[in-house]
Amino acid sequence: MSETVKHSDIRLIQLNNYIRPKLEENKSKGFVLNGRNNSFYYYVIDRKNGSPTNSAILRSYSDLVYGQGLRARNASTNTADWLRFKTILKTKELRKIIDDFVLQNEATFQVVKSKNRKDLGAIYHLPVERTAPAMENDDEEIENYWYCRDWNKQNKFPPEEYASFGYSNDEIEIYKMLPYSAGQTYFASPDYFAGLPYCEMEEEISNYYINHIKNGLSFGYIINIPDGNSLTAEEKDELEFKIKNKLTGSSNAGKFVLSFNGRDAEITVTPLQVNDAHKQWEYLTSESRQQIMTSHRVVSPMLFGIKDATGFGNNADELDTAEAQLIKRVIAPKQNFIIDCLKEVLIAYGINLDLYFKPLTDVVAPTQMSEHVCFSDEKKKTDLDLFIDLGEDEDLDNWELIECKPVDYAEHGLELASTGTATPLNKSRFDLFDTITRYRYAGRDSGQRNFCNKMVRAKKIYRIEDIEAMREIPVNAGFGPEGASTYDIFKYKGGVNGYHFWEKLTYKRKNENVKVDVKSPIAIDKSKKQPAKGLAGVEPINMPNRGALIK
Repeated sequence: MSETVKHSDIRLIQLNNYIRPKLEENKSKGFVLNGRNNSFYYYVIDRKNGSPTNSAILRSYSDLVYGQGLRARNASTNTADWLRFKTILKTKELRKIIDDFVLQNEATFQVVKSKNRKDLGAIYHLPVERTAPAMENDDEEIENYWYCRDWNKQNKFPPEEYASFGYSNDEIEIYKMLPYSAGQTYFASPDYFAGLPYCEMEEEISNYYINHIKNGLSFGYIINIPDGNSLTAEEKDELEFKIKNKLTGSSNAGKFVLSFNGRDAEITVTPLQVNDAHKQWEYLTSESRQQIMTSHRVVSPMLFGIKDATGFGNNADELDTAEAQLIKRVIAPKQNFIIDCLKEVLIAYGINLDLYFKPLTDVVAPTQMSEHVCFSDEKKKTDLDLFIDLGEDEDLDNWELIECKPVDYAEHGLELASTGTATPLNKSRFDLFDTITRYRYAGRDSGQRNFCNKMVRAKKIYRIEDIEAMREIPVNAGFGPEGASTYDIFKYKGGVNGYHFWEKLTYKRKNENVKVDVKSPIAIDKSKKQPAKGLAGVEPINMPNRGALIK
């Protein structure tokens, strides 16, 4: 907002544009926006982009919250749930959810169900600034959320309504992670809300310095307007308006004094020199940085690359202690809230995992060593180990092996599976009443690749559905086409120039009372089958291009 001080024909222009958010209700459609067209979300985003201190802290907090990603303490005992979870929530989606939550103190994501609406198919991030809650019902519940790609262009992108999580049987529902905040129903305020004006101040000071230099290190200007006495009041207002539009914000590098003179005067711009102006800006720069860190509850500026004049952080032990305290008091509560929200969704679909974020570093303050918990089981079990655990041991007491041969795609007509429910004791789609079909990784019993060695020596047999699920799990990271972490293991096996292949095993039932014991995380949605490509029964060394992907 602009303030204009008038005295005769001299006008002093002072600029100030800080705006606080106000809720905006659309009673015709029944949704609520966080400021006009959700403008407050964008205001917060601008403060991240414009304030160096705020940006550094937010980026660091986001990295610390994510750490090395989500893990499950019971992954080895709930293997099926764990592998299923890793196909539901991808790393990139989790990172986006965390970024939004750290920045805005709230986040939204889509809960996408399977085609039969009974299983959880995927969780996708949804930009919080593009969503709006419906107005509360009589029970003070929010039953729906609205999505709009750009709330400033609602005619071009009409808002779409989706049910809140748990309020429908629709394929897509929206879950909003919203911590409780006194006096607020629809939206949360960033944890560092009180520091936002100082973020804007730091941004404006930076702009001031740049423009101060561009303007010849002047503090401001007196603009003399000739023949100003002949202008009407409306013409003077119009001239003032044009100058303000041209010079609004910190880019004016100070104040502008408009002087309307007689006809004989010339157009002149006189800079106002203030020799000690830098002192007040140095103070404001220091003050804004300090207040930003205070609002973020920063323990030590050194953790974010900011040198502290007190000298704290020069000692490695002090820095470790500061990091441990920051994680305990600031980062851990955010992690716990995110996990609680995810578990609410997972438990609703029968996925029971004791989730936690693996720390970015293993730094633990000396005084907290006794509290440090080492999850040895989780560290020992790799994704490959967990997958191997899903395999079956041959049961030749109850089943007779009647055929064993390399897989032939053309003969077998294999099909791809879609992700579904983790259901123990699932049969394969190729199982019949008295025969079952399994696959085994075969080839040389020695080699340089850990994946091939473990798979061959395990001698496990798998359903085709289990093998296809491996496409989504980094069981042999770095050996896929062009170094991919996840790829079609059935097609490419252990990687380029390999000597291993998949063999097909057909078993006939000896005792009709025996049930097939298959530990599988994947149920099959036959409506999504597609023809498979590749030669599972051929060693990569004998495949075209020795198993390498050539574009």
